[in-house]
Amino acid sequence: MQALLPVGLLALAAIVRPLRLPILIALAAAYLVVRRRETPFSQAIAGTLPVAAILAFGALPQPSAMPDASQCTDVLAPPAVWRFFEAAVGLAVVAAVLHDRHERWRDLGVRLGSGRIALIAVAGLAIVTPLALVAAALIGTELLGGSFFGTYRLDLSRPAALLPALVFAASNGLAEEVAYRGALRVWLGPSLGVLGANLAQALVFGLGHSGPDFVGSVAPVAVAMVTVGFVAGVIARRTGSLTLPLAIHAAADIPIYYFWACRLA
Repeated sequence: MQALLPVGLLALAAIVRPLRLPILIALAAAYLVVRRRETPFSQAIAGTLPVAAILAFGALPQPSAMPDASQCTDVLAPPAVWRFFEAAVGLAVVAAVLHDRHERWRDLGVRLGSGRIALIAVAGLAIVTPLALVAAALIGTELLGGSFFGTYRLDLSRPAALLPALVFAASNGLAEEVAYRGALRVWLGPSLGVLGANLAQALVFGLGHSGPDFVGSVAPVAVAMVTVGFVAGVIARRTGSLTLPLAIHAAADIPIYYFWACRLA
């Protein structure tokens, strides 16, 4: 149960943004001490590092697009570029730890999976994307009270915005799925067991979605994200692949780009 200590630190980092960098440094230092010991504890610390890196990057001030939605279709719009580099940081940490541990990406589920899974993933991306955009537009209306980010209007009239939105969403989805459902879930397994590891990664994932952008209570979103994270972990384990969770995750994140870069009011 020693793994509960690094998981607890990770949960604290998810909640308290100023602590994210110090906790990343502490976990990295601990890993350097135990990295050559092939123990469940060393694996657990290894699993926390990619998530800690993503959380630390996310604590930095995020640049915003022009407030008049003029950068909506620009593939170099600040939100898209920012998420791309955030993903690069997280994936670079995964690559470094994999290299150090002499393991492979596929050990974390980074593989296409069966043809059936690939087809379901493509279908899911095609179906969830428009549904998510419509839902995001409705959530921002006064009718629903601007439940999460306040009231707003999104410019959904420009198809070219899908390109930077996909860069944004694919970057975010890939980094988070590999970090949470991949590294954290897999490397916590020897310490916490299959169920415990999945619960731990889902809990940290949910706590990480409790930022300052919500105008109301963050509890419903955090609980929903814990649930989504847990189900995604189950799918990743049963299919041996992150393909399906990644596709759905990316589709669901596309509206977030529209909020940051295509918001009219």
